[in-house]
Amino acid sequence: MRFLVLTIVILLAFEAIHAKEAGSIAGVVRDSATGELLEGITVTCVEVKKTVATSKEGEFQFSFLADGRYSIKVTGIGWMPVIKKVEVRGTESAKVEFMLVQSAQSQGEIIVYAASRRQEKLTGAPAALSVVSPLAIEQGTAHGSVGKTMEHLVGVDVVQNGSNDFNINSRGFNNSINRRMLVLIDGRDPSTPLINLNEWNSLSSLLGDIATIEVVHGPGSALYGQNAYNGVVNIRTSDPRDVLGTRVSLTAGEWETYKGSIRHAGEMGDLAYKLTFGYSQQLNYSIVSRLRDSTKPNNGLEYPGLAYDVRPLTDDARRPFAIVGTARLDYHLDTTSRLLFEGGYSNSGNEFYVNQTGRILIQQVTRPFARVAYNSDRINVQALWQNRTAPKAQLVYNAMATSGEKSDVLSIDAQYNNTYLNDKLRIIVGAQHERQYVNTTYDYQVTPPDVVMPLLSPDDQFGTFTGGYTQAEFRAAASIKLVGALRVDGSNLFETQISPKAGVVFEPATGQSFRLTYNRSFLRPSFADFYRKSPAGPPVNLAGVEATVDSVTSQIVGQQVSSNLNLGVTPQWNLGNPTLVPEKAQSIEIGYRGTPINKVFVDVSGYFNQRTDLISAPLGGLAPNVFPPVESNTGNDAWNHVADSVLAAELAKINPNFPARLATYNSSAALVIAPTNIAVVNEMGAEISAGYFITNELSVSANYAYLDVTVKDNSVSAQKILPNTSRHRINGALEYIDPGKFDAGIQLRYVEGFQWIAGLFEGRVPSYAVLNLNAGYYVLPELRASISVFNLLDREHYEIFGGTILRRQATGTLTYTFR
Repeated sequence: MRFLVLTIVILLAFEAIHAKEAGSIAGVVRDSATGELLEGITVTCVEVKKTVATSKEGEFQFSFLADGRYSIKVTGIGWMPVIKKVEVRGTESAKVEFMLVQSAQSQGEIIVYAASRRQEKLTGAPAALSVVSPLAIEQGTAHGSVGKTMEHLVGVDVVQNGSNDFNINSRGFNNSINRRMLVLIDGRDPSTPLINLNEWNSLSSLLGDIATIEVVHGPGSALYGQNAYNGVVNIRTSDPRDVLGTRVSLTAGEWETYKGSIRHAGEMGDLAYKLTFGYSQQLNYSIVSRLRDSTKPNNGLEYPGLAYDVRPLTDDARRPFAIVGTARLDYHLDTTSRLLFEGGYSNSGNEFYVNQTGRILIQQVTRPFARVAYNSDRINVQALWQNRTAPKAQLVYNAMATSGEKSDVLSIDAQYNNTYLNDKLRIIVGAQHERQYVNTTYDYQVTPPDVVMPLLSPDDQFGTFTGGYTQAEFRAAASIKLVGALRVDGSNLFETQISPKAGVVFEPATGQSFRLTYNRSFLRPSFADFYRKSPAGPPVNLAGVEATVDSVTSQIVGQQVSSNLNLGVTPQWNLGNPTLVPEKAQSIEIGYRGTPINKVFVDVSGYFNQRTDLISAPLGGLAPNVFPPVESNTGNDAWNHVADSVLAAELAKINPNFPARLATYNSSAALVIAPTNIAVVNEMGAEISAGYFITNELSVSANYAYLDVTVKDNSVSAQKILPNTSRHRINGALEYIDPGKFDAGIQLRYVEGFQWIAGLFEGRVPSYAVLNLNAGYYVLPELRASISVFNLLDREHYEIFGGTILRRQATGTLTYTFR
């Protein structure tokens, strides 16, 4: 006991002596506009890897510091980050003061990554780019949907179906299963390998753990490769050292919505770690049965033109759920480099998606992933594995059909960057390799009368994708930056693609820039585009058609005719096309971004796109073996032509598309549809946004997007070509922000009506205007209460043809952060 007491006394004495010999840094953080002391701001001493939060008096301190220069980094939601160098000498306490500027007032100074795959100021980025601010992400935790955080960005087309199905696109040619925007989360593409669908409800990353969301508008294949066709959504989650402590969030709201999440981050010397877990469930109120019912309006459909269900809708199918979690460990080798290890898992289900022929229910899907990365100022390398498995059948609702997907992705991505010529020239060089495997005939769980059905023929498909790229940025003058990039991509699924990029950025004054760019991009066909084999609808009994053909033809020619069609009960098939080539796009863009007058930020972009080799919806008349002409018992060619005409007329009476769809498949008659490459399409568009600060806290903003499409050439006239995007889209917002205390905003979204075509169906999406509301209040510096109301006025509308009727949805959230 005496020894223990003596030891403690010695340690305390040593600490006191050490404290007297060491220096310290003490500082204060204020609002630059008002001089007010700011509480709860995160302050990091980079060299000693120590993070603290400011006190009620806005103060912070780092003690026990040896002589030297230290980097002090100050960050906070709603504020621009600031870094200062502070000198410590001997036992003195170095003093420093930080004056923070609200991030919304300094949009041009925001640091972005996605435009050039490196950090740069927004005004210097050589691309049209939108940013979801950290405060907007924080506000979004009240609804918890990553997709919804982007719906008010200029030129970003976010459409919703049901509770959690979002399609995110830019610059036209959206789709019910959109894959023309590349989505990356920490460099990881979470889309499904089979059809490249992004399942937003199955993301393993919590919205509350996301640090930044950037959206690049327009082609991006020169740096990102395949599928960066219409743009890139680049999402980065929080570094453990930036979010030390524990954060708990609970959400409840209309339509039986319940969500909860927890994040804990800590550090131990050079190690930093982060754990996240989330759970959500709700009633998908907008999903209703589409069984044919003559006693209801539109025979039971929400609006005319939809595909009828052939299976009943259960209550369980209307209750989506998600369980997600991640674990991450960072080992900091020094102040500029680290090793990163992360794994994640999601288990979600009961999500409806609109597809080419109707809608499909994903009953359950599991998605584990693991990644290892090395990051430094010059070199970044990441290796990745991820899997998608549907343990239960994915149910097609317009046909008694099922599907499954068990897929694996292995990839490695490496990048090097450096500067030369006194930092006037920056070179980026990178390479990627990825291997995908897809199987659709494993033993997934089905309930009779459903059976396991292959979606691909042949199954067990492998895809390998290799790309290399380089980008050069040259500062030709203080105000002029030249940018050039080139990427080459190869695969066993498509011919080599070369994607160039060129641009110039002119900055006539601080915080203002003009840009002119050229880009090329490509979209590869999915495995399903190549090898699909799925029912396009229930079998059709055509035995009566054959009898009518024989009877009518016999009457016309005056002799008994037997057409020998052998139709009977005829299946309908949606088949792939192995001869497809990638879609291509070329784009020229001009833009301005900056602060022309005090408190006003403006961003303007105009562009011209030319698209070629568009992958069509499945069409008739494209099957490898079209149905042969009639060869009747008469042997008379003229009479056989008569029988052909009668056959076409009788099929058209059942469905106007059936004459083109009748084909021979597996040596028997079938009604077949398949995709092909079609058309040259020209697009012209403009995106304009502006924000004005009425006071330091109160701002108003608005944006407008315009799109015009001209079909220059269409080799398949049966395929109507539509951009599936409104010609005119307008957003407006009024927001009040007092960071760390109170924030509120009301947003208006207007979309002019437009025509939508998806697969076998075409219809109109009527104009709609939606008013959204959000507000947050800090009860304590650690406790935030927030609300989110989508569609405040409860205006019933749908946003894609085939989608559900959307109503108001209000949710409230409590978030507590233990520091």
